[in-house]
Amino acid sequence: NLLVSTVKGKWVLKISNIAEDPAVIVAQTRALIHLQQTGLQDCVPNVMKGKSGEEVCSHVSAQGRHCIRLLSFLEGELYSKIQKTPGRLIEVGTFLGRLSRSLSSFGHPGAHRENFLWNLDHAVNCESYLTHIEDGNNRRMLADLLEHYQKRTLPRLKYCRGAVIHNDVNDNNIIVFTKNQQPHIALIDFGDLCYGRQINELAVAMAYLLQGEKNLYEVSQQIVSAYHRQFPLHEIELDVLFDLIRMRLAMSVCISSMRAKSFADNDYLRISQQPAFELLWRMRSINPAFMTALFRSAAQLPAVREHHEIVSWLRSSKLNPQRMFDIDLKTSARRVLKLDSAVDMLRVEDFGDLLTGEDVYNNTAFLIGLYGEARNVYQAEQFASVVTPERRTVHLGMDIFIHANSALYSPLAGRVYSLADNNLPQDYGPTLILEHDAGDANLVFYTLYGHLSKTTFDLLDEGQCVEAGQLIGHVGKFSENGGWPPHLHFQVMTTMLDLKGNFNGVGEKSLLSVWRDICPDPNLITRLAPESFDEYKGISTLIEQRRRLLGPSLSLSYRHKLNVVRGSGAYLYDHTGRQFLDCVNNICHVGHCHPHVVDALLRQASVLNTNTRYLHQTILDYSKRITDLLPESLSVVFFVNSGTEANELALRIARTVTGVKDTIVLDWGYHGNAGATVEISPYKFKRKGGFSKPEFVEIAEFPDPFSGRYKGMSVETGFAYAKSVSACVDAIRQRTGHGPAAFIAESISGVGGQVVYPDGYLDKAYQVVRSAGGLCIADEVQCGFGRIGSHFWAFELQKVIPDIVVLGKPIGNGHPMAAVITTNELAGKFANGMEYFNSFGGNPVSMAVGMAVLDVIENQGLMQNAEQVGDYLLFNFNKLKKKYNKIGDVRGCGFFLGLELVESLETRKPAAELAGDIVNDLRENAVLFSTDGPNDNVLKFKPPMVFSMDDADFLVDKLDASLSKFY
Repeated sequence: NLLVSTVKGKWVLKISNIAEDPAVIVAQTRALIHLQQTGLQDCVPNVMKGKSGEEVCSHVSAQGRHCIRLLSFLEGELYSKIQKTPGRLIEVGTFLGRLSRSLSSFGHPGAHRENFLWNLDHAVNCESYLTHIEDGNNRRMLADLLEHYQKRTLPRLKYCRGAVIHNDVNDNNIIVFTKNQQPHIALIDFGDLCYGRQINELAVAMAYLLQGEKNLYEVSQQIVSAYHRQFPLHEIELDVLFDLIRMRLAMSVCISSMRAKSFADNDYLRISQQPAFELLWRMRSINPAFMTALFRSAAQLPAVREHHEIVSWLRSSKLNPQRMFDIDLKTSARRVLKLDSAVDMLRVEDFGDLLTGEDVYNNTAFLIGLYGEARNVYQAEQFASVVTPERRTVHLGMDIFIHANSALYSPLAGRVYSLADNNLPQDYGPTLILEHDAGDANLVFYTLYGHLSKTTFDLLDEGQCVEAGQLIGHVGKFSENGGWPPHLHFQVMTTMLDLKGNFNGVGEKSLLSVWRDICPDPNLITRLAPESFDEYKGISTLIEQRRRLLGPSLSLSYRHKLNVVRGSGAYLYDHTGRQFLDCVNNICHVGHCHPHVVDALLRQASVLNTNTRYLHQTILDYSKRITDLLPESLSVVFFVNSGTEANELALRIARTVTGVKDTIVLDWGYHGNAGATVEISPYKFKRKGGFSKPEFVEIAEFPDPFSGRYKGMSVETGFAYAKSVSACVDAIRQRTGHGPAAFIAESISGVGGQVVYPDGYLDKAYQVVRSAGGLCIADEVQCGFGRIGSHFWAFELQKVIPDIVVLGKPIGNGHPMAAVITTNELAGKFANGMEYFNSFGGNPVSMAVGMAVLDVIENQGLMQNAEQVGDYLLFNFNKLKKKYNKIGDVRGCGFFLGLELVESLETRKPAAELAGDIVNDLRENAVLFSTDGPNDNVLKFKPPMVFSMDDADFLVDKLDASLSKFY
């Protein structure tokens, strides 16, 4: 190679050895011309043709024929001489991708160089050169590498793309210069050009570019990512890339050692050996499977090929993880334990020492160490690396801090993949890894359980099958689990990276995208509510703000107040993610935040919401649909926004039609919180802060078959109580000279204590009222709409047809909508000239919501569910009644049940204090109940209608446990 300087520029005169094959020289030259013509002009030397137009000239000497070429000289610096930066690596990777893309359309017979020494496709030929490696350790390392290559890599090469490649992109063949104020990359020396696997181009380049780099992971990511953006890599190419990089280094040291034996005085032959061996030894500490995962991620593929399918399986409803501890993680009190700077954790030996005073107040049962948290706690030597200066600090599992010796159960069926005692400081200690099947797709994934007790080794053997829910170990003590507070490190792996016995529990922050594919969130299995992983905040501030900003008459439930942040189905979730079984929220009739209802609301709200002075089809469709569920006479609907408003309108209709105001109500009845409804609600005006009975109100005796004057459910008892209604009619006549406007009663009394009236009671009461000219109003706000299971309306139990039916927010699943339904005749009489108008009653959004609620009731069979689960609960509540004599009565229908607590069955004295204790104890055990009745001694049950058999079992177990505490 001669530099030729002229007034017109600089050129390189290349005179080839006579041993060079002219066809190879022509192939190299044609490749340069092809690259110039396919977008890489200025990136490779220009070919200066001879006087006769020839691309390769020749000179014949006494020794033979020499090929001669004249190429342009590329001004710039060698890449080996400049400072390496991430930007430079991206430039090189980008250029390499463009080079491969351009050469993929080039071919020439001269590039097919049979048995070419430097063709990576023929790497196994270097095995015969191992004897020339002087150092025994180096020789054994290379022998292992060649063996691995022949077993794992060589069989896969035939599936990789072939192409003509430069084959020697190294830091002394890359030229860096500036063009138009932009960095520019060019390439020289096409002497090793050959046909081979196309991925060899990238592998050869990386073998050189990684030498001397401190962070092999980061540099590899940058080069592969930039290359892939220009020339997309195939998955099989990514699979073999790391092995090919190592084999290029192995070839380099083997060939140079072989040649050094023949040319002992040629120092150049050994000049690259030291950095090559250094890189090979560093790479020996890299897990090849992890490097493949890194390459895949850099190429914008899942780091693990099967990741998406496995995660999809883990998310599916087909997976039914079992409880991992004796406590239920979903329903037990918890708190996040931040470990991002918790060096003191290494000196905490007991679970109790991790708890705060507020934890004790809240009965905290476990603490959560976060998945994906960057921690500074890891100081042990095993977390250092010769591959990257970055420490592994990002937590790849979930920690469950709990008492030492707590029993651990397998959440899933599987096989014992490995058992090991990793007893280094800050390591796992006794560690179990289980292998699991991911559905029917012949895929497997793994779960890791670290920091266990040594009892695990007595329970299991490698290869043993494990059933879901089987005891697999115990949480280890500080002295046996690597020196940590007692806890379980729970981790999921989509691949074992060819490891056994141990697995990284922490990873590099810069490689988090790779690690997340290898170790997805363990909550795919534990399935804790997302709020469980929010940093814990106490509720005292909320209570104080509420005290200042809201009226003091607004009360809070339970001794330990709840900060509820989300609802789903039959469950509510507090700010810590703790799941509570909701047994009292009848307003969310078809389940909290039912997706079909929410979707209907969103769709209609995004189109139109206006008042009923405009025509709209949905209000007509919903009115028809709801009246079809009622007796034929009840055919006209008025829409309002709440049960209170509905009851007030019902009174107004009755009073307008009859022309009188006097109203008969049941003792302890409740019909709303507005002025007019409080006046007819003894539940309100007879209690603290109330007032004397209004003159126009008469209170009928409460027909309680258990605690009232008359006992039992017979018709005789019903008629006996109905005499009180007759007495009220007589009192009104004596006082006013006319009969009542209306008799209003819940069809089953809710605030009265879930009381089902004796047979015949409403029938007789309705007869008495109607004979006096009054109307009968059925308040179905709490008890109607399919809640009792056997019938859609609770008044059907009494075989009556009201004149007016009142519905509340359950018909909208908590959305502010309610309705008054009456006869055509009464609606006509009410239309006396004074317009009835409600701005939002009957608006299109509410109507869409109402339709969706009916869809859910019908499509999910919620009436049948209420009947079946309700009967099951009644059976089990009665079993508890036999066990605990303080349960005086069990009553109700479907999902409208009550348990009345008494001091003794003989006296039937109300046990209000016990009822309060039970409700608060249930709250501590993740069940939301409340009390009602005149003496607050009735446990009332009126849950969302999606309450399941499993929920029923949970409730019965918790209620049994609570009752046992107070006996």
